[in-house]
Amino acid sequence: MILARLADWRRYTALAELREAFAFLERHAGGGLEPGRIEIAGDRVFALPQSYAPKPVAEGRFEAHRRYLDVQYIASGAEMIGWAPTPQLEAETPYHPEQDIAFYRVPARYTPLALVAGVFAVFYPEDAHMPCLELGGQGQVEKIVVKVALG
Repeated sequence: MILARLADWRRYTALAELREAFAFLERHAGGGLEPGRIEIAGDRVFALPQSYAPKPVAEGRFEAHRRYLDVQYIASGAEMIGWAPTPQLEAETPYHPEQDIAFYRVPARYTPLALVAGVFAVFYPEDAHMPCLELGGQGQVEKIVVKVALG
């Protein structure tokens, strides 16, 4: 898992596709994108802009992916994302290959991450995450999730 400011993305470009993801985010750092899928490099790299009101922690679910890593960037607003190592979690919904997602029970302990405007987090398959959670009464969030194929 990586948590950093968008201005520092050049430190994290081991995968060529991450460079494509960050270049896209840099061009659209202020948000304003319509929700839906935006292809950056076909199925290898694509963006999913979102706008929503964060939910209470009690409504959160941990998720993890296998074929894609997530780059989650906050364009405006703020949210909390829970993080926990995937191998330590109990499955709630088995992995769905078509949707590239599995859901897990919320563990007794996890790491809360505060993401504010201009900050991104990268989640690999071993990084279960519980996104879209309220952070201190902040309002609407505009987020861009970029999916990057692994391997």
